[in-house]
Amino acid sequence: MMDNEPAAIQRIAEFSRPTVFGEFKMTVYNKDGSFIFALSRGELMADELLVRVQSPCLFGESFGVNSCDCGAQLTEALRLGSQQTNFLLIYLSNQEGRGLGMFQKIKLIETEANRKVGMIEAFGILGLPLELREYRAAAEVIRDLNGYHPVRLMTNNPKKVSGLSSDGIAISERVPLLINPPNEACRAYLSAKRDNMGHIMPHLG
Repeated sequence: MMDNEPAAIQRIAEFSRPTVFGEFKMTVYNKDGSFIFALSRGELMADELLVRVQSPCLFGESFGVNSCDCGAQLTEALRLGSQQTNFLLIYLSNQEGRGLGMFQKIKLIETEANRKVGMIEAFGILGLPLELREYRAAAEVIRDLNGYHPVRLMTNNPKKVSGLSSDGIAISERVPLLINPPNEACRAYLSAKRDNMGHIMPHLG
């Protein structure tokens, strides 16, 4: 984003809340009517801040569905973040279903379940792209809270690294977020992310 471009995000609230992993400061932003939540601890205007950018998954995070690792990753990111002196987790509430939205995600899950196919096959049957997420809003949150300091990014997805880098975020290190041993119920999902989306998952063997 150029310096003279209008900001796409608006900071609307700040407060602290206790969690099972300790207290986090929460900064809430608005982007085009959708909310972005930034959970943090420590000094954010610091070099090498550990950052996690999380997209929502209602089924994995709220309903306990374990055919994906989304809920486990969010829990583990917060657990690891609570052990850091400085930490920031950005939750992009409008990126459900890899950016496709809730309706398309529901149709994908229905297709997988009823046709007994894998995730990649379901995308193909419905003619949907595998990835529509974008990270400009996350980059703006990082700049708002961290300035232009280099960050360490917690992710297994090289496209998230390149996406944030292309939006001007200096990433000094990619920090893996692996649930090890992997849950057998979501092994097919993890393998699809590795084999078709380029995620780095050495723990799958």
